[in-house]
Amino acid sequence: MENGIMKTMEREMTLPETGPRTAETIGSEIRYLSHQAKCMTVWFGVEIGKRLAEAKAMVGHGGWLDFLKNETEFSQPSANRFMRIAEEYGEKSNYSTLNNLSVSNALRLLAVPAEEREEFAEAVDAENLSARELEQAIRERDEARNQLEAERVASEGAALKLADVTSALDAEKEKTARLKELNILLNMDEKDKSL
Repeated sequence: MENGIMKTMEREMTLPETGPRTAETIGSEIRYLSHQAKCMTVWFGVEIGKRLAEAKAMVGHGGWLDFLKNETEFSQPSANRFMRIAEEYGEKSNYSTLNNLSVSNALRLLAVPAEEREEFAEAVDAENLSARELEQAIRERDEARNQLEAERVASEGAALKLADVTSALDAEKEKTARLKELNILLNMDEKDKSL
């Protein structure tokens, strides 16, 4: 099976002959191969994750760490990350932008909610960012969201305070009106007594 995958990869990655070899041609080939490597990296990450999940179900909880130690080169945290990649970017995924990521950037994007991930990845051009640049973009996104949330809460707080002040003012107006009514009644009662 592994041999079949490698033959398929070689066939898909064979570059068409474009004439005499130039530095520009070689540069173009390098960019093409780099893009293909990124795509394959995520694909391999998904496939590794699927197989790890399958093996984990087979060996059960007690045999999982032994399996990882004896049959793979992955630590438990690494295995968990691959399984998460398979879960998030596997068969149900039809995100063209996300499929062009490196495994490390695919993992970083898991910090973005699934329903926003594709749009965010496209907006920041995640497939062309370094891991550090993508982390910074995610951090800036989170800071902007936190700032908006803080402003919303402050705005709601101000609105509630205004509503409280308005309510208190309305209550005071009612008290004043009631006192005026009582004062009028008292004045009327005193007039009646004087007559």
